[in-house]
Amino acid sequence: MPALRRLPEHSLLLSGLALTRIIGWGSIYYSPSVLAGYLAREIGLGPTVIFGGITILLVIGAVIAPMLGRHLDRRGTRLAMALGAVISGLGLALLALAQGPVGYLSTWLVIGVGHAMQLANTGNVTVAQLMGERTRRVIGLMMLVTGLASSVFWPLTAWLSADYGWRACLFVFAAIQFVVVLPIHLAIPAYRARPLADPGPPAAPAEEQGRVPPGERRAMFWLLALSFSASGLVSWGLPLHIIGLMQGAGIAGASAVAIASLSGPATLVARAVDALAGERLPVERVALAGLALGPSACLLMALAPGSSAIAMAFVMLFSAAMGVIAVARATLPLALFGRSGFGAMLGRLTVPQNLTFAAAPLLFALMVERLGASGTLIVSAAIQSMALLAMAVLVRRLRG
Repeated sequence: MPALRRLPEHSLLLSGLALTRIIGWGSIYYSPSVLAGYLAREIGLGPTVIFGGITILLVIGAVIAPMLGRHLDRRGTRLAMALGAVISGLGLALLALAQGPVGYLSTWLVIGVGHAMQLANTGNVTVAQLMGERTRRVIGLMMLVTGLASSVFWPLTAWLSADYGWRACLFVFAAIQFVVVLPIHLAIPAYRARPLADPGPPAAPAEEQGRVPPGERRAMFWLLALSFSASGLVSWGLPLHIIGLMQGAGIAGASAVAIASLSGPATLVARAVDALAGERLPVERVALAGLALGPSACLLMALAPGSSAIAMAFVMLFSAAMGVIAVARATLPLALFGRSGFGAMLGRLTVPQNLTFAAAPLLFALMVERLGASGTLIVSAAIQSMALLAMAVLVRRLRG
């Protein structure tokens, strides 16, 4: 069974790439949550400025994604990911030297370039070029491991900052990019025209070109972009306010924190199930199920506020849905449009998605302030229903 022999062939490299994902997301995306208190006390930054760095990172990713995607298709990912580690390391070192809001936000322009070049789309293209038709399962497993990033780097960031200071913490993270991440990225094999798997029969045209007929590609692209951007707006905005929403619904603070902590395990379980069993189902059907689960969970919480049992069900269902959709966001473009031009396709999809993700925290902060807990949940359900409708139309057109 050739397909089963492909996974062990690159298992050491894939393990290394999973480690670099944990390091990248943990040291760049999750660390500001822990460093916020230090940044506020020592250089006078408020929450808007601190988390504005993440917004800059997402916007930079949207700006360079199309050009980067075309480069990945032509030249492979080795050079981009190696440069991404170097640029991220330099950006984190510059962040450690920041003295105020201008210096702080400027460094996120550098970090945003490094982040885009080595994480997210670039990592998924690497897997596609290495693993061929095993891509969906491997990306699912990689995202399962990436879910550990906050669990590893939140306590690590807290320990380093408390014992050595936040600047030293960032210098350590910068050093890790050069000492650990860069050598792993340099180990990626040189790019070949065909996926780097065992020699075998030529890939079927459907595998290379995808399942979407040429005349349907434009319409399918925009349906996919609408569905994933709308669902991403909720998945990048609502979780930041889950604890506050539960408190606004009448659940005590300690209970709200404990219930919110169920999010991580629920996401990991959903991704594990998708990675292990999802290959038996078309990925668009899995995405459709996840998109249906999200608004149902929000409406359940909105219509029965104040119940801890309902809140637990909401957190677990919503987190499971977001976990499944996150994997589908990485793998459905491959199934629909094929491995030919996969990097460019992901780059084009990144533009509307990242711009939407960047707007999500501010939009949801305004909704919570103006609409309250129930109103925010109802609007969230409506937005996700739009995503569900777009995916349902896509699935119908695909079947037709």
